[in-house]
Amino acid sequence: MKTIYNLFKKEYRLFWNDKVSVSLTFIVPVFLIFIFGSIFKGGSNPTGIHLAFVNNSSAPIAKKLEKTLDTMKTFILIKYFTNDEGKKVKFDTNTVKDYVRKGSVSSALVIPEDAYTDTSFSVKLKFYYDPKNDMEMQLVQGMLQKTVMEQIPTVLNKSMQQQAKKFLGNDSGKAFNFDMARVISKYFPVSVDEILNQSLNDSSVINDSSRGAGDFFSNILQFDKQQLVGKEIANPYATRAVGGWAMMFLLFAISGSATSLFDEKKSGVVLRILASPVSRTQILWSKYLYNISLGIIQLFVLFLAGMILYNIDIFSNFVNLLLIVIAGSMACTSFGMMLAAFTKTAAQANGWGTFLILAMSAIGGAWFPTFLMPAVIQFIGKLTFVYWTIDGFLQVLWRGVGLIDILPNLGILLGIAALLSIVSFIQFKKGHVF
Repeated sequence: MKTIYNLFKKEYRLFWNDKVSVSLTFIVPVFLIFIFGSIFKGGSNPTGIHLAFVNNSSAPIAKKLEKTLDTMKTFILIKYFTNDEGKKVKFDTNTVKDYVRKGSVSSALVIPEDAYTDTSFSVKLKFYYDPKNDMEMQLVQGMLQKTVMEQIPTVLNKSMQQQAKKFLGNDSGKAFNFDMARVISKYFPVSVDEILNQSLNDSSVINDSSRGAGDFFSNILQFDKQQLVGKEIANPYATRAVGGWAMMFLLFAISGSATSLFDEKKSGVVLRILASPVSRTQILWSKYLYNISLGIIQLFVLFLAGMILYNIDIFSNFVNLLLIVIAGSMACTSFGMMLAAFTKTAAQANGWGTFLILAMSAIGGAWFPTFLMPAVIQFIGKLTFVYWTIDGFLQVLWRGVGLIDILPNLGILLGIAALLSIVSFIQFKKGHVF
């Protein structure tokens, strides 16, 4: 028994001395639990969703709805845009639709001039959207409809009182309203004075007394939805998802290829190459170019598979897709080379590579939309090349943009690739790999 106990302790000593195993066993799962917990924890809604907004109505409910949306943490209302002359201009219906088409925001809410009048029994709203992120659009529409429905009962109460006075005359209308209020107060916990004198700034009375009237109120909201981008796409979900999954698998492939330097060193291949008239710089450049080409081939194989299996259109904007593929492959290759440069063994490189790849995939948008994450994690996600590559794929495949629109993506990806490559080459010169 003592022998078994000593062997048992030996296993733990080996485990705790292996930092890669420890990190993969504890650190990586804890980090992923934190990410998933931040996204799917109950009782909270995403914050900071940009929503273009136009209010063309002078109706009380329109003003109240605008005020309510302005104070919500879920939305950041954008009411102005910068024109070609550099001036801030207030949106109208046409300019806000162009703003969505250009990809500046994913959705816009327009309250039309005839949204609600004294003779209305429904509220009209227009919602324009680009469903490149379907989950975000569903949430935005749900939150908007919920917010509007919370304001409708108060306005209808005042409106119905005005209608009674209009059709029955002032005195008869007052008497009718009083009788109605008295009946309501008899069956609901609300006083006659609260019903007759309710302010538009106080919706609690009617909301509390009309909880069972959801079916009625759901019929008085005319929520006109219009999709502005992506109508012609045959398989929207596959088109949105293919870039994220392709990037994650590319990272694993390229990282594994880059860290093969350790295996070549261990097998003696590197020493035999260095014995010939070949420099370390030439070896690194050959690895670098090989991994870039491998990345380009892998991405196109995955996109071709998507085209064959899910009818994803990759050829209508092929040149711009190729540019994003090249820039993304360069960034991935530089990441793999940096792993090889800063780790001492293949096990270390693979361990850190797994952790960083999963982390960047999670916060960069490869698994789920970034808008679901806390603001801090969204900011960190935008520092990763995974985010900018996936965004570039979406711009090209979903919106069919031209070269000018993807220049920011290309610039950031090439900048990251250059920075990581320079750091890696400097580290390689220290000679701990070969």
